[in-house]
Amino acid sequence: MNSFFMTTDKMVDFEQNPQYERRLVVFYDILGWRRRIESAGNDPEKIGELRRHVLVGPRVLAAQKPSTTSDVRFSAFSDNIVISQIVSTAHAIHFLATLCSFQLGSATDGYLIRGGVTVGDLHHDAESVFGPALNRSYYLESELADVPRIVVDENVVELCIPRPFFLVEEDRVNFIDPFTHHFVHLLQDANMPNKAYWENIGFPIPNGFSLKNSPREQLLKESLDAMKPILRGPIRDKDWTKMAWLFDRIAGRLGLPPARSYPRQRIED
Repeated sequence: MNSFFMTTDKMVDFEQNPQYERRLVVFYDILGWRRRIESAGNDPEKIGELRRHVLVGPRVLAAQKPSTTSDVRFSAFSDNIVISQIVSTAHAIHFLATLCSFQLGSATDGYLIRGGVTVGDLHHDAESVFGPALNRSYYLESELADVPRIVVDENVVELCIPRPFFLVEEDRVNFIDPFTHHFVHLLQDANMPNKAYWENIGFPIPNGFSLKNSPREQLLKESLDAMKPILRGPIRDKDWTKMAWLFDRIAGRLGLPPARSYPRQRIED
């Protein structure tokens, strides 16, 4: 490589041979991102909204304690997001809880998240990210998650002692589930940050919603309301099925009609 195009510091960095670190890592993407891009067009306000939804996940993690000791790192390509940090039981539970709050908040704005979390060997710096752990988290997202959920690898589950209530297992798949009255109560707890804090770090709380004073079901209803226009179409069958999985999961807990109750416009695959 011709060093003419690099400063000395850049050349030293370029020539380094780093070792993998053992890190906790999540890979996730946003379902329906292509549709969002097309809908935004060249509108700066809509483009800004897309950018904020790329940034909100890592900023939520980096802004909260124990961020000073967790060494949060972040990479993005379009809606493909990688966040990693150091590994411990406390960090793992906090990592999953924060992903829960991000996933729930994003859903209230119609952005549905699918991802995978694991622990393993990873190289992650400001310019590059790769390694077996990233391959594994991508596998969890692309092959196991299928629907809008964040799958959690068994090696992360083993770290989470005691097992938090928002980490569930169904059909031998572990994933986080923030769409419950119990998790909303956690956000409302007096020991949790208030609404102003969440807004400052970019948590997309619906207009007029107060975490502390609102009924627990309101945030869940906001998630359903954000999904209804998308479910009504135009939408492909495979995309409708994925959204309906989450919609029906929330609606069932609130005693509300399932996704099939609403009219829709089909797009041929």
